[in-house]
Amino acid sequence: MNRTDPPTERQEYLIGGYVELSCARCAAQVRVRKSSPQQTSVQWSTKATRRCPALTSGEQRHAPVPTCPDLRTSIQHAVRTGSLGVA
Repeated sequence: MNRTDPPTERQEYLIGGYVELSCARCAAQVRVRKSSPQQTSVQWSTKATRRCPALTSGEQRHAPVPTCPDLRTSIQHAVRTGSLGVA
């Protein structure tokens, strides 16, 4: 695929609508997409996962889906300020 080809459906699903966002607490940088007020998708890189205290503390080891309350707050702030839109 060259730069002028339109993205495939799979590429659009994986990268479309995501914005870079840094956690206000630890500065872990993730990619976030808000598909609705209730639905948020977060793509964690290995580097961001290692940087996040909530994910490295071991407390979330047995959680079905590990989450970070500080990142959730950062996402909510980004939505309120308009730097993260709801698609």
